[in-house]
Formats: sequence, structure tokens, C-alpha cells
Amino acid sequence: VTLRCVSDFRAVEKFSVAGLSLANIPLTPETQRDQERRIRREIANSNERRRMQSINAGFQSLKTLIPHTDGEKLSKAAILQQTAEYIFSLEQEKTRLLQQNTQLKRFIQELSGSSPKRRRAEDKDEGIGSPDIWEDEKAEDLRREMIELRQQLDKERSVRMMLEEQVRSLEAHMYPEKLKVIAQQVQLQQQQEQVRLLHQEKLEREQQHLRTQLLPPPAPTHHPTVIVPAPPPPASHHINVVTMGPSSVINSVSTSRQNLDTIVQVPELRRVDHVRSGVQDQPGQHGEIPSLLKYKN
Repeated sequence: VTLRCVSDFRAVEKFSVAGLSLANIPLTPETQRDQERRIRREIANSNERRRMQSINAGFQSLKTLIPHTDGEKLSKAAILQQTAEYIFSLEQEKTRLLQQNTQLKRFIQELSGSSPKRRRAEDKDEGIGSPDIWEDEKAEDLRREMIELRQQLDKERSVRMMLEEQVRSLEAHMYPEKLKVIAQQVQLQQQQEQVRLLHQEKLEREQQHLRTQLLPPPAPTHHPTVIVPAPPPPASHHINVVTMGPSSVINSVSTSRQNLDTIVQVPELRRVDHVRSGVQDQPGQHGEIPSLLKYKN
């Protein structure tokens, strides 16, 4: 690739020197324009060749990194697809190794956390001759496996990062305009989404404000408890026909009127007592009614 770039540069240089040497010869304006156009075309072609050569070199390096059979011809699209699949498989392998590493760490902590006396007793029951040596060897093997897994994980991580960087650079070389258009579309979508969210929040605030204005104020939920006693059952009246004199009739009529006034005043007195106290009637309040009736009688 380097030799080809050098050869292209030398060709352009020779062409430029030839043009300068012919500068002493009088040229017509049309010939001069053609010569300048030819020089610009050569420079553009040289730049395009260098760009394509760098892209091809990147694809060749990607092809050497991904697993494939020797002699297999792959297109650029196939190389990119296989690179993406290889990166995905590396991610899955990384997740699996991390889980395995966590399990091994937990197992080592369980081994190191148990008491030596208990381990020695368990190994003696199982008939193991040297439990301490066996435990040390097992822990050493686990540590060695963990170190190997960590090294392998770091290596695969570095390979994955290098592949991702190469893929990004190739995509930037191949599709620069497409990436710009995609970035502009994403930015436009984000702006539209923000405007929509702001409009929706404004509508919700207006609806909430209207709802609070239309709804009546909430009624109080706690009321003072006032227990109004039921009126006393009507007393059974026995009508006796008695022949009285005029004075007896007048006395009985006045006594009956007093009794009726007392019966009418009893519920009013009870209601006044309940409103004043705001609680249920006390036993002393019930005792005032019979005394009042007795007094009236």
C-alpha cells in the first residue's frame, strides 16, 4: 500500500514538473484550462485511490482477526457481518467467564471461611490422610484457574475493543454522509419528543387546574358525635270514669297539663345537655329526668 501511494505521488509530481516546464511555452487560454483541469483530476484520483487503499487495508486487517478458513473470499459486507457476530460472541463469552469467576470466588470464600478444626474433622471422617495439603492444593488450583481466566478475559476484551474501533473507523470512511444524516435525524426526533412532552405536561397542568376549579370543596369528614336518645315510649293510659265534683275536675285538669308540659320539656333538656357536652350522656344525666318528673308530679 505504501509503495503504491509513493508511485502515485511521483506520477503527480512528474506531471506537475512537466506542466511547469511547459509554462515557458506560450499557451492559449483553452489549453491552459485543460491542463489545470487535468492536474486537478489527477490529484482527485490520487486522493480517491489512497482512501480506497486505506479502506481495503482496514478490511484486510479485520479479515485476519475474525475466524475464517484460509483462502475464503469475503466481501466487505460479509467481513462486517462476521465481525459483528464475532464481537457478540466475545461479549457472551465475557459474561460467561465473569459468572464463572464469581462462582469460583464464592467457592474460595466458603473454603477459606470455614474453621480449620471443622475441615480437619470432616476430612478425618472421610478418611483423607492429609486434609490440609489437599485443601491448599485445591485452593491453589482455583487461584491459578482464576488468573488464567482473567488473562483470557483481558485479552478478549482488548481484541473486542480493537475490532469495535476498526469497525467504527471503516463505517466513518465508507458512510460519512449517511452518518451525518442519521445524526441529524436522531437530533430532530429528540427535539420533537421534547416539544411533545412539554405540550403534554402543559395540557395536564391546565386540566388539573380546571378540575380543581370545577370540583366543590371537600366536605369535612369528621363530625361531632351527638347521640340523641329515643323518645320515651308512650305510657299506657287507663281511662277510669269517676264522678267528681267541680273542684276535683279543675285539679285533675291542671295536674294533667303539668305532666304533659314535663314530658314535652324532657327531650329538649336532653338535647341541650348533649349539645353542650358533645359526648354521650353520663349516668348522672339520666337520673335528673325521673327527679324532674317526680318534682312536676
